[in-house]
Amino acid sequence: MRPLVRPLVFAFAVAPLLAQQGSITELRVRETVAWLADDARGGRASGSPELEQVADWIIARFEAAGLQPVRSAFAHDFVLPGLALDSGAVQLLLQRTVDGKTTDHRFEPGKQVRQWTAADVVEGDVEPCTVATFGDRVLQLQIDSGSARRPIIVEVDEQHPYWLASQGVHQVLGKRRRAARPVLLVSKGLLPANPPDGREVGWTATWSVAPAEKGEVPQRNVLALLPGTTKKDEYVLVSAHYDHIGKGSPVGGDHINNGADDDASGTTAVILLAEAMAKMPPPARSVLFVCFAAEERNLLGSAAFAERPPVPLEQVVANLNIEMIGRPLEGNQGKAWITGRELSDFAAIAAEALGRGDVQVVDFPLASRLFAQSDNFSLARRGVVAHSVSAGSLHEDYHQPGDEVAKLDLPHMTKIIRGLLELTLELANREAAPQWNEKGKQQIERLRR
Repeated sequence: MRPLVRPLVFAFAVAPLLAQQGSITELRVRETVAWLADDARGGRASGSPELEQVADWIIARFEAAGLQPVRSAFAHDFVLPGLALDSGAVQLLLQRTVDGKTTDHRFEPGKQVRQWTAADVVEGDVEPCTVATFGDRVLQLQIDSGSARRPIIVEVDEQHPYWLASQGVHQVLGKRRRAARPVLLVSKGLLPANPPDGREVGWTATWSVAPAEKGEVPQRNVLALLPGTTKKDEYVLVSAHYDHIGKGSPVGGDHINNGADDDASGTTAVILLAEAMAKMPPPARSVLFVCFAAEERNLLGSAAFAERPPVPLEQVVANLNIEMIGRPLEGNQGKAWITGRELSDFAAIAAEALGRGDVQVVDFPLASRLFAQSDNFSLARRGVVAHSVSAGSLHEDYHQPGDEVAKLDLPHMTKIIRGLLELTLELANREAAPQWNEKGKQQIERLRR
């Protein structure tokens, strides 16, 4: 009977893993990443109402999976510097001229007109202005400049996220640009339509806004906990950033930077790993799943996390950060690479674990330089063995509107996430935690100075 015991035990151990690998399907990967990178998310810019909607959605997924909050919350709050604008103080008179005939259009502050962007100049008298709707290419170019020399008036539906976010006194990210005029939102239906015969329409504005006051814009890292068993006071941190860069200059008429690969792909991995592991027997160590905000703003979300960690950082044995896993180089399908692999034994541990999922670890020319370019770096600076795992490339659509779901290699991405399940379980269950080597210790010591 003895020869039968070990295979039976092995079968009991492997069965839950195989079942949950099977739950990470290409269909579920597609559904998750497509929601995150949909045009309706507006490019997930920090400080945007769309990013707040994404945070709520991720929290709902974590809660539905049965994961636990950390310190009674699924969010780790922090702030970014910004400005306070007061839509209730906006005064706007538009004058519309067609064929030499001018008509006046006044708007009630806060109810019919609101302030969307900050201005250095706070008033103007009969200035030429731009009147447009969202999607207008010229309008987008002016907004992107951040320093328009004339006021911009945008007609918007009252259910639009920007209209809702601009109510009353509200916070916006960024600084005032010198000599900039504001972008003002006007409720849809209050402006007359352009003449159907294409006659030229001229607009001028007499306007004023309250001076913008320095303030703070609330942001959220989203997190959830899977408690461990025998080593529940030790943590494996599995992370990705859920923000991107929002809207920008149009390319082929498209101005939404969807960020499907960067990093909706990594966020998808975190969500599906969390859901899969929540259905498995709990591992030895606790696993903390985190989706960071403000990575695209100099890693400020993960920096805030590391500065005020919800669990003691000395008890975090490793950070598996997932960054851009959806678009491999030609010939690298089913392969992954690790940033800073020369600094610790993390890469060796990862290579063995990923190999069990038939994912090969390969070299990438920029892997060492990119060690400091994602959220793992904020944790590494505090001594946590923290690396990013990627399975993509710095493709031509990086930070461009072309980073869309249609260009992702979904079979590859699905295979990588299944391999990452193997790696997460290895980090959470193995006896020894990953360690910096001498080169890594020296680099971390330099970072701490």
